[in-house]
Amino acid sequence: MRQDVSGNYAGPVTRLLAHWVDIALAGFMFVAGLVAFDYVLRTIAGVETNVTEPSWVRGSAGALWFLLYWWVCIGVAGKTPGKALLGLRVLSKDGENLSGWRAGLRALSLPLSYLVFGIGFLGILAGRERRALHDVIAGSAVVYDWGPRTAELPTPISAFVARRSGADTAEQETQ
Repeated sequence: MRQDVSGNYAGPVTRLLAHWVDIALAGFMFVAGLVAFDYVLRTIAGVETNVTEPSWVRGSAGALWFLLYWWVCIGVAGKTPGKALLGLRVLSKDGENLSGWRAGLRALSLPLSYLVFGIGFLGILAGRERRALHDVIAGSAVVYDWGPRTAELPTPISAFVARRSGADTAEQETQ
């Protein structure tokens, strides 16, 4: 049985994996940019720097980089590279593309979901729409988006979905 999965709310495992990919990619890009900047300063300008030494300037630049990474990716494409890899898209709650200011609000409020031991992420586990705190604040939702492709379900799952779909259709016809 072939089942269309696009448009369903994204599950917690998929969202977590996409988030880890994005953190790793954005972190790698930041460090690579920092090393390249250090190289240019040393070779062209002759300025001695130490990129391994912690500094509030580098910390602030890193925070700004992560904010811009999430804001620009979501605002322009509706997905980050990690979300694209795992077939996810961020939309407004009504199913439209997320506007630039809402993408920015979502990126700014993402750290709030981490506060108090990550309690802002509980909505992904417990909520019907699987929305984290930053999704609620920005009015967004994360859905599966594989385009027009359909997923091939294994036979036992196909039978279960067919029975379930038939039961749902029968209930709707009797009402």
